[in-house]
Amino acid sequence: MRAAILLAAGQSRRFGPTNKLMAPLRGRPLVLHALAVARAAPAGRVIVVTGAQSSRIATAVRRADSRLTVVRARDHREGLSASLRTGLKALRPIERTIFIFLGDMPDIPHRLAHRLALRMTRTRCSFVRPTWRGRPGHPVLLLRPSREQLATLKGDRGLGASDGELFLPVRETGTVRDIDRPRQIGSS
Repeated sequence: MRAAILLAAGQSRRFGPTNKLMAPLRGRPLVLHALAVARAAPAGRVIVVTGAQSSRIATAVRRADSRLTVVRARDHREGLSASLRTGLKALRPIERTIFIFLGDMPDIPHRLAHRLALRMTRTRCSFVRPTWRGRPGHPVLLLRPSREQLATLKGDRGLGASDGELFLPVRETGTVRDIDRPRQIGSS
């Protein structure tokens, strides 16, 4: 069974005093655009990892979908790896394949997750990632990492490449475009 993890724990340091995930984009908070993409994935469950302004983010996503699992990364200040560890620890034993989405990436095409799942099934690889013009993007789809792999998660990095990694070239820039600065909200 597949699960989707949406990482929404960051502190938005480059964005300014406002939490970027709650900044309005096309009439609703940025995080809800990323949540819509995660919910469109072929996954049995969506786990949202919060951190900075946890209750505010949790309230917003639960209003959009009360069936979500929301977990808080208490050590989110350590970086992306802490949020990822928290999300992976929330997995059920049956959830063996995982999509990883980022809360500040609102323009990922809704059908991309289906294409990644199909590619993983056809090739039997352990990690599928979209690339746009050679740049690695999101979401990623991977087999559940081992305890040893989890132990290597440190700082502001994800799991990184593995031997069974496959890149899927895509045309959509939304796979590499994240929101870091207020002016990007106005240009979306």
